[in-house]
Amino acid sequence: MSNSVEAADALSQRRARMTIPFTLIFLIQQAAFFSNPLDTRAVSLVRLGGWTALALVILGGLTTAGFWWKPKEVRALMEDETTRAHRADALSLAFVLAMITGIGLFVLQVFVPMETRVAIHLILSVGFAAALLRFGVLERRAHKLG
Repeated sequence: MSNSVEAADALSQRRARMTIPFTLIFLIQQAAFFSNPLDTRAVSLVRLGGWTALALVILGGLTTAGFWWKPKEVRALMEDETTRAHRADALSLAFVLAMITGIGLFVLQVFVPMETRVAIHLILSVGFAAALLRFGVLERRAHKLG
């Protein structure tokens, strides 16, 4: 049990340390994505597949303890009340900001037409970034990492 507790604590701290840098990498990747829009070429389909896979991994990480290859006991120990509260707070903020972004794009579309795919991508990007940043900040604070 002691090894599981130590492993869970180490993984939890690692998650807290890497969430904010990962969010920044995600945002930089989104900027690159928006600067070079998708088309019907094979390379665009590969980019679309990569973005979809990344989005699903982020969503999975935000809604579970993550570290899926670790023993179930370790993952359960990482999922304490504080972490669940942080996750709920982060997902709540992400939902609100995604809704505000959607409302803003709905109004903006009257004046500046945009592709549906671009609007959806913006809404999802805001939601993912908000959830990752909020969760990372709360977890770092809980672990006294900064």
